[in-house]
Amino acid sequence: MTGRLARSINHRLSRLRDARDERGSAGVETLIMATAALSVVLVVVAAGRYVDGSAQANDAAYAAARAASLESGMDQGAIAGRQAAEQSLADRGKSCQNLKVSFAGSDFTSGGQIIAEVTCTVTLVDTGALGKQLGLRPNTEFTERAVVPIETYRSES
Repeated sequence: MTGRLARSINHRLSRLRDARDERGSAGVETLIMATAALSVVLVVVAAGRYVDGSAQANDAAYAAARAASLESGMDQGAIAGRQAAEQSLADRGKSCQNLKVSFAGSDFTSGGQIIAEVTCTVTLVDTGALGKQLGLRPNTEFTERAVVPIETYRSES
């Protein structure tokens, strides 16, 4: 009888050892890898949205400065520059909101320069909790400047 009992105990112990094998670990590994891959994708999306917002503000600033430099005075330049900045944002899908455009520079003489500063807000709410972990505020404000020379051979009229 003791031999039978020993075999029974050995049989139960071997079943316990078999239960500790690696069955089911592929599912856990897949879950961990999928979570990591999704996190990487979300980081790339958040970074892309941030860079795109900055680039839109930069493009709008350059368009505003260039349009203003083609006018004959600061008042006309400010009007043309604001329109150019709005058009630049409209062409790119306008994820930049609350546009503010300001101008500075020398008088409108040949060899002078125009400085346009564009400030706009990009909504990064859809980046969610990951955006917060990356330090991105839901509404991020970008300010970009562009300096454009006034035509050197411009006729003074």
